[in-house]
Amino acid sequence: MAATDYTPDDIEAFIAGLEEAIASGARRVTFMSAGTRREVEYNSLSDLLRAIDYWKAKRPSYERPSLTTLASFSSF
Repeated sequence: MAATDYTPDDIEAFIAGLEEAIASGARRVTFMSAGTRREVEYNSLSDLLRAIDYWKAKRPSYERPSLTTLASFSSF
């Protein structure tokens, strides 16, 4: 199944599972998608973070949070 075949809910579940793994110190993550159970073991925290970045980039554009940068400056 290509990444484009996953639903937005699948993608959010993948991201949540990866974030939970990081929070608990685990490297093995289990996903369910279209009734299929998948288990992936990542080698490092860096691999987990890359996976999160990958899945966040696969979110449909309407699912991506908008980013707003605010800055203020003052002189003394």
